[in-house]
Amino acid sequence: MLSKVYLLLYNCCLACGWSIVLYQAILELATAQNPTYVYERCQVALKISQTLALLEIFHAVVGLVRSSPFTTFVQVQSRLVVLWLVLDPVSEVHGYSNVPMMIIAWCVAEIVRYWYYALSLVDKVPYFLTWCRYSFFTFLYPIGVSGELLTIFSILPMVTATGMFSLALPNKWNFSFNYPIFLMIYMMGYVPYLPKLYMHMLKQRSKMLGKAAVEGEKKSN
Repeated sequence: MLSKVYLLLYNCCLACGWSIVLYQAILELATAQNPTYVYERCQVALKISQTLALLEIFHAVVGLVRSSPFTTFVQVQSRLVVLWLVLDPVSEVHGYSNVPMMIIAWCVAEIVRYWYYALSLVDKVPYFLTWCRYSFFTFLYPIGVSGELLTIFSILPMVTATGMFSLALPNKWNFSFNYPIFLMIYMMGYVPYLPKLYMHMLKQRSKMLGKAAVEGEKKSN
């Protein structure tokens, strides 16, 4: 019972957090009409909401939810890498149009997801929310992933020129690290995993929408 209350509070808080991010992003676009300041406007709420997603890995590991710990880790870490290692330290990319596109796609996906999880805990999920949960990904997923890849790709010339986060030999640790190469390898890691995850979500869509429709008919009768 206590775990259910905790998960309910967690999902409601994250749904509200991402709603704040979305509100701030849209407000900035509507008033300033300049993508440069979208990240600056919503970065605090964005950092808090996205970083708290680390708890989802813990939830999966200890069995609070039925999600795969590995799948959860892959999904969470990809955004954290983009947020903390790409977007935040390189302010030059904040004005690129792919950044607000990516942030808004993240927001809509997460607002729907967290409200779906919250209402599932009390068995009060309306059909339209189930439909949104298992339909919006068909376009939000490509938009979000495209935004992430474009953002990573955009900083490559800058981090190459400045040597940001890179470590050259010789040094006292006798270890070298090339951040641009790491980013390029990281981008390549999207290739084998994303199609598999997308196809899995399509299968889940057919399963969950069919199940929700049947349950809706039973309740109406």
